[in-house]
Amino acid sequence: MSSTPQTRSDSTDKGGDCNPGAIDDLTCSARGIHRQAEVTEEHLPQLKDFKEKFDSARVEYTKARDAAEKDLVAARTTLHTVREQIRCRVHKDQKQCLARAVDEVFDDIRDCAGDWGCCVDACACEFDDGVGEHDTVATLSARIARYTTEVGKAADCFTRLHQELEDLPERATKIKTEAAQLLADASDPEAGKDVVRLYARLLVLERRIEEVWRGFTTVEAYVGCLCKALLCVLRGRQAIAALEGAKAVLVCKEEAKKAACERKQTQTLEEVMAVYDRLCPPCPPRGAAEAEEDDAVEVEAVSGALT
Repeated sequence: MSSTPQTRSDSTDKGGDCNPGAIDDLTCSARGIHRQAEVTEEHLPQLKDFKEKFDSARVEYTKARDAAEKDLVAARTTLHTVREQIRCRVHKDQKQCLARAVDEVFDDIRDCAGDWGCCVDACACEFDDGVGEHDTVATLSARIARYTTEVGKAADCFTRLHQELEDLPERATKIKTEAAQLLADASDPEAGKDVVRLYARLLVLERRIEEVWRGFTTVEAYVGCLCKALLCVLRGRQAIAALEGAKAVLVCKEEAKKAACERKQTQTLEEVMAVYDRLCPPCPPRGAAEAEEDDAVEVEAVSGALT
């Protein structure tokens, strides 16, 4: 990871050992380091929380799947009984039409709610924290904004994945409960009259069982996706902190340049005299013997001119 940019001072040493521009550089570097640390500290609680959740995710998700599977076994048994009870009461054309309707509705759900499986884009989470000589406050701000959006999506993904520890068993329990109610309705003389609706409920529950894992067929698949989301958030936060530090340095240098320009305009005479002293430093004081020698040379030159 690169840190804040280290560049040479725009103020050059022209004839003197004192270079105030170096102080500005040091000040701006310190500001960049402070800003990077500030942003890092700001996001540490989320990173620590995600890490703790990830560390226990494998065990907790395994428990969630085991609990869900028990309810799903019971639900499959119940739905098999329902299918045997009503299959001969539904015409073949009705079955086929209902199957197409279920496919269409569940496809629409996928389109609007998002597909199952890992919610971390394989091509995302590539963060460049390098700062080039052509980068400006504007370009860094744009990159920070883009990375913040990407990190936000990864963080939302992690949160949704972790919520599966609760949602998965609840979905399975709900399916088992609805399957039991369907069996009761199919056995009821009054409720069982609308056999087409009963068959539609059967197909919906069977499809929900098929999709209950939300695209994660194994514990490893789930944990792997959770890991990708965590690393994406971590790398993104690191890059954003570095870029925020670099941006703070550039902002500081722009402020220093602006202040120097304003100083030249409001204290023009003082600035002129300062430059004069730098460009034309006073001659060092001379000793008595050196002065007498110079005077003798000067007198000899005058005498020679008069003869």
